[in-house]
Amino acid sequence: MKILRKIIVVLCTMVVTGAFAKDDDIPKQITIGLIATTTAEDTQKRWQPVIDDFAKYTKMEVHIVASTDYNKIVSGLKSNTIQVAWLGNKAALDAVEDQHATIFAQFVKKEGSRGYNSVLITPANSPVKSLTDILTNKGVYSFYDGDKGSTSGYLVPAYYAFAKNKVEPEKLFKKITAGNHKKNLQAVIDGQVDVATNNTEELDRLKKEAPEQFNKVRVIWTSPLISNDPLLYRKDLPVATKNKIEEFFVTYGKPKNPASQPDVLQNILDLSGFQHSTDAQLKPTADLTMFGLLRSNMYDASLSTAQKQKAFEDITARFGKLSVTLEMARLR
Repeated sequence: MKILRKIIVVLCTMVVTGAFAKDDDIPKQITIGLIATTTAEDTQKRWQPVIDDFAKYTKMEVHIVASTDYNKIVSGLKSNTIQVAWLGNKAALDAVEDQHATIFAQFVKKEGSRGYNSVLITPANSPVKSLTDILTNKGVYSFYDGDKGSTSGYLVPAYYAFAKNKVEPEKLFKKITAGNHKKNLQAVIDGQVDVATNNTEELDRLKKEAPEQFNKVRVIWTSPLISNDPLLYRKDLPVATKNKIEEFFVTYGKPKNPASQPDVLQNILDLSGFQHSTDAQLKPTADLTMFGLLRSNMYDASLSTAQKQKAFEDITARFGKLSVTLEMARLR
């Protein structure tokens, strides 16, 4: 009986202190982070109708943080100032590796496509007509690169356009400027740069909204398909909250969600909706990231042989662990 009384006391204490927290304790407010591929203002404007519908659906007060700085959104997820986010695959990999967030959904395009492409662009009247023209003229052209957290703006062209051709951008171009999709596109349209990174999503939007500007751009290189961007939420959100968030997004744009506004989705990178996804979609991105780090380490003249070996071991161990995490997600 004494043991039974002790158990009852412990249980009562846990209830009083909240140790048995209810999963249906949905937060009263939540913050959604959005990467801004154009401007923060434009991105928020395009997403606002969806966020308003989300607020009504979840009965939560919803705040938005839109930023052209990918690290700001990743840091927000890590510090819990942001609970849900749209990120590119490269930035999402950073968030997942930190163990604070996980992927729950993925964009679906209007035509049903599950991916998009990175591109290299030049002014339409440029003498540069192919990637070969650039590779055979070292030190001649200027280059607008993307944010280092960007999949299509930085990671994919760094690997497929340059690393696979055994060349480093720093040794290929006479000048490199770090930009983003909007800045890069405008610089090419204005003839201020010879070559820039971008992606087919932004070009499709430009063709639809400003065809006269689109005609000033030439695509000289296109990457293999990149998985559409993911949506993530923090792992420590209550289960009921996660379910509500996921339920809203994967049904948005479909008949089962009468609150959907298909026209609004089309205004966000020509989307038709969202589908379930997991961290497993990041495996190709992880492989590219590891390759890039290993290659940089190999060609770093400031490191001794011993330092390069140590860095090699650290990188392979890090991505070996990450690869297991991503493969486990595939099995869930």
